[in-house]
Amino acid sequence: MSTSMLERLRNAAADALMLFVVPCFVALLPWRIGFALLKRLARSERLYRLSVEPAWNAARAHCPGADEREWKHRFRLLRLVDHVDVYLTLLRGVRWRKRQVVETGGWPAQGPCVFLTCHWGAGGWIWPRLRELGFDAHFVARRASGRALGMTRLSHRFGIFRAWALRRSGSAAPIFTGASASEVTQALRSGCSIVGMLDLPARSEQQAMTVPLLGRSAHLPTGMARIAVSANVPIALISCGLDPNSGQRDIRVETLAPGQTLEQIMQRYATHLDMRLREIPAYWQIWREAPGLFVDMPDDQTL
Repeated sequence: MSTSMLERLRNAAADALMLFVVPCFVALLPWRIGFALLKRLARSERLYRLSVEPAWNAARAHCPGADEREWKHRFRLLRLVDHVDVYLTLLRGVRWRKRQVVETGGWPAQGPCVFLTCHWGAGGWIWPRLRELGFDAHFVARRASGRALGMTRLSHRFGIFRAWALRRSGSAAPIFTGASASEVTQALRSGCSIVGMLDLPARSEQQAMTVPLLGRSAHLPTGMARIAVSANVPIALISCGLDPNSGQRDIRVETLAPGQTLEQIMQRYATHLDMRLREIPAYWQIWREAPGLFVDMPDDQTL
């Protein structure tokens, strides 16, 4: 058997184990035991190495004094939990989730709403909560590409399974970015809500605004916020944290007052994101995108 064939088999086995076998097994365990197992797995320095190293290289300039080993442990832990959550949202009910979640802030009234969230934390549990509250919400997201989930075709299969699980747990059909403004506007007019993220580098064709973030300046796309202002619908900021010791979640909600300007919305979003990033910096899943997001990134920070 050739070396390349052995490598493909190893990669396929790794994806099968980490995307299907381990997360499903952990989801079937009592959460206290399952989370303890995930914390132990996250100590492996070989796990997710191709994702962890570029993330740390981009993050360390923003995390002075951070312990590299502990930072990477938390980054790996969040990714493990993110995969397990796909199964937990299917296998666990409302009463179980309520025992595992601390919720702060006030939700908007039922009806069309733009929920602005971010790539920080483990947000999978937001969807069943939105369904419980009566929101029929579409997720606006970029299509996964390359090795975003894994290294083989099994990772693509997991992506399909995760999209199906997302709809089963509470999300309406996804709306993919790229000329999606009309779809988002139509969804709001039909009575649906929208969940979107602004913490990504703005593409050349996107309108953006510079906001303070982690003591620097970040250039964030404003499309979702502009649509919300134009449609005159409520706007709420949401994020879902993870206690690295207990595995308990905290959902934080901030419903903005009516009549906010675009600048005010973007400032509140940046403040919310900044607060979360300072709590546990390693929970930002897209650190490797930082050089394209911070406009005053040091020149020597390369991936």
